[in-house]
Amino acid sequence: MVHDPKHTFLFDNYEKADLEDTLDKIKFFSDLELGMSMEEMILEHKTLSSIFMPVCTFDDSSKENQNKELVSALEGIIYPWFGVGYRVDRIQYSFENSAKDGVDHSREAILHAQKLANLFVDEARLSGNMYDFVS
Repeated sequence: MVHDPKHTFLFDNYEKADLEDTLDKIKFFSDLELGMSMEEMILEHKTLSSIFMPVCTFDDSSKENQNKELVSALEGIIYPWFGVGYRVDRIQYSFENSAKDGVDHSREAILHAQKLANLFVDEARLSGNMYDFVS
């Protein structure tokens, strides 16, 4: 964790130790090798780092090419913009290929994915935008 969870929207109902324990148990389905390192975000992408605050990082020391900390979750500093570097939907709904693609469907992973999905939906409901029904 980059920040104390109580100072974030994504993880505000967790204590830091509990959140780190939960996130350590979950095997995220993602190719974070294509992500952005914390160093790149802060030093090279100053405009991006003035809009978004990194909340979590990911580091897989078991992979040879994974020797840097990658940003895995971020939040908007001013606006309610969120981003995660892993597939929250695959945790909850992709059971048919789970043995092949290694998606974690543990209780902890599903609860984590549901919490993030609920946050995204609740934030979207705050918008006044309306869409016509399409049948």
